[in-house]
Amino acid sequence: MMSCVETVKYFHEFMDKELDKSHYLGIKKHIDHCEVCHRRYEFEKSIRTLVKACCINTTAPVYLRDRIIEGINSRAVDNTEQASREDVYKQKATMRKLFSSRTYAVAASILILVAGGIFYYTNYYGTDSITTIVDDAVKNHVVAVNDNLVFNEKTSVVGNVNRYLENTINTNLSNSSPVLNAAKISVMGGAPVRFSGTSSPCVLFDKGGNKLSLQIVRNSSIPIRNLERVRLGTKEFYIGNRRGFNSVLWEEEGIMYCLTSDINKSEMLQFAATLTSR
Repeated sequence: MMSCVETVKYFHEFMDKELDKSHYLGIKKHIDHCEVCHRRYEFEKSIRTLVKACCINTTAPVYLRDRIIEGINSRAVDNTEQASREDVYKQKATMRKLFSSRTYAVAASILILVAGGIFYYTNYYGTDSITTIVDDAVKNHVVAVNDNLVFNEKTSVVGNVNRYLENTINTNLSNSSPVLNAAKISVMGGAPVRFSGTSSPCVLFDKGGNKLSLQIVRNSSIPIRNLERVRLGTKEFYIGNRRGFNSVLWEEEGIMYCLTSDINKSEMLQFAATLTSR
């Protein structure tokens, strides 16, 4: 089966059906079996549909059409003064055919369509990225909680939970805000998860029966700044909501942290602030 790199290289030729049959079937088989490439394929299809739907009726504005016609008329006058009547007649006929107002209008419409397509593509891509980030966090949280912390010893990060916490965030929860009452929060364990295509540890906390998951992602390129921003003290946090769950994200020393739970956002922000205060 083809690799992801080879698939992405011929992605647009595949969508335009410009590949030979054997190459086309190889890429199709990879897309059917690779979640990441399949999601990218569906995204590209949606973009094409969106651009066609939104830009099909784009036309040039009236003032641009009038300006083009005026330019054509003035150019025709200049040519008349410099050539014979017969040459002028032939030249005007040719010029009107090549530089008619309809041609300029079509050219202007194409430019507007391209600009509109770029605008919609940018907005759609940003929205999809935000949805994917929070969606991955919620999916990992639900899976980790529902698995009841029964992990494979060879792949689990349960034994490394303290290492992740001690090296990156504050573990002295007893000194946290009395409003949060973090003394009642205990570390349950951890599990390996996939977050935006990155393998990441996921640490679970128990707060009076409510579960919170902390996912640790070593990938600073994830666009969390497109989410809602909240400042708590000197620290900036980013908030997302998906399927009834809240996610609080922040960055520290090139590492992204994502805290997810179904408790209210204010409590989660207080707990996140506690984790960031060393």
